[in-house]
This record gives sequence, structure tokens and C-alpha cells, in this order.
Amino acid sequence: MRIKILLVLLGVILISCNTNSSAERKIKKTVTSFLDAVERDKPNECVNLIHDGSGSYGGIHMDVSFLYKHYKKINSEVDLKKNIKVKDTIYVGAKMKYVQYRIKNSNPNYLQKPLIITFIFYDQVGYDKIFNSSFLDNNMLNWE
Repeated sequence: MRIKILLVLLGVILISCNTNSSAERKIKKTVTSFLDAVERDKPNECVNLIHDGSGSYGGIHMDVSFLYKHYKKINSEVDLKKNIKVKDTIYVGAKMKYVQYRIKNSNPNYLQKPLIITFIFYDQVGYDKIFNSSFLDNNMLNWE
């Protein structure tokens, strides 16, 4: 009887660990695909990676255009594809996962305001879609 209980517990733990690593792999793949599309200046591919992206089509294009324009500068500060760290959060009352980058501006006038890029993922939508369509903080103009 004890062996059966231990086997069931071990099975539950393994499934739980596999689910978490699977979610993390999907999130990392989605973020990498998004960054690849930014590098190639393909905003429509970015729109397709965002849940309900067609509803924020213009805003997403503006943010992707900004990231494309400053990608080399941003990537020189933080290697975006190699520094994908998936974290847990509670957003709008639900458990979600996110990837966030904080990039300091090398312009001495704007050192206090880093550029913040945040991708939020929700299990109900799937980890192959970014849940938030507004992924840039509002201090983009300080980077111009």
C-alpha cells in the first residue's frame, strides 16, 4: 500500500515538474520568436504572437517599430534572447507568468528611467501567445 502511495506521489510530482518546464520552454520560444520578428522588422508576426493582437494593431506596430529602431542599442545592454527569465506573478487577480527586461539608457540625461519591456503569459490563453498587447513602459520618448 505504501509503495502505491509513493508511486502516485512521485507521478504527481513528475507531471507537475514536467508541466512547469514545458510552460517555460513555450514561453521562451514565444519570446524568442517575438524578438526574431523585431530583428527582421516584421510587426505583423509580432501581432500574431499576441493574444487578441488585432485589437491593438496600431499600438503593437508602434512598439515594434520603436524596438526595431533601438534593437542594437538595447541588445548591447542586455542580450535579450539569452536573458529570458520566466517568473510567476498575480496579474488582474489570476496567476500568470512573465518575462521582463529593464534596460538602462546610456544617455546621461535619462539614467533614472530604464526602458521596461514586459511580456505576460496566461495559462488560459496558452503560453504560445503574449497576453498583454502593451509590452513597453511609457518612457519610450526618453530613448529618442
